Amino acid sequence: MPLAVQRLIFIAFACAAGVALLGLLFYVSARFNHYDTTFTAHLLAPSGSLRESVAEFTSDGGNSGPLALGLLVTVGFGISWHRPWQLAAGVAVFLLANFSTQMMKLVLAHPRLQGALGASYPIEIGYPSGHTTGALSLGFAFWVTAPPRWRGWAALLAATYAAAVALGVIFAGWHFISDVIGAIFVVGFWAALALAALVLGGKESPGDWRLRL
Repeated sequence: MPLAVQRLIFIAFACAAGVALLGLLFYVSARFNHYDTTFTAHLLAPSGSLRESVAEFTSDGGNSGPLALGLLVTVGFGISWHRPWQLAAGVAVFLLANFSTQMMKLVLAHPRLQGALGASYPIEIGYPSGHTTGALSLGFAFWVTAPPRWRGWAALLAATYAAAVALGVIFAGWHFISDVIGAIFVVGFWAALALAALVLGGKESPGDWRLRL
């Protein structure tokens, strides 16, 4: 097995372990929840402020409408670029990551005190963040579909979009920091496996992933 594939599989399992560890900490560690809410509280935009409005606007980028539109654009580019295998891998990561996140949100949901966020009532956790999962998996799909010569720009666009959504849901108070990190792990798991499959199938090589602007 090529070394690149071994490394990608290791990354995939590390991401899976990260998701499981964060989920476990929700249940067993009051200190973890305290730090999570405290750090999140420091990033919250003041209610009614311009920063809150901007955060909510960027967060909306992870809604189903923009995600569906972005996926259609990615499919269009993939067809025009004649990259069916990369497009199939990107779409698969998008679908599997978002399905995984939604299932995990159902299975792992439990009352969690908002505490430092300013409310005294328990809320249902949204772990992992669906908005972040959607934005990051769409960004990966666009990046992996792009030809190697355009991947630097594709990575910049994808990273900007995903970061805007991820930071937005934290600043707007829609998610805890750990929810966003969990979403990154979920997408990382499926993305690493997809890249490993492409390498094994001879459709990609690590040299194709160098960022060139």
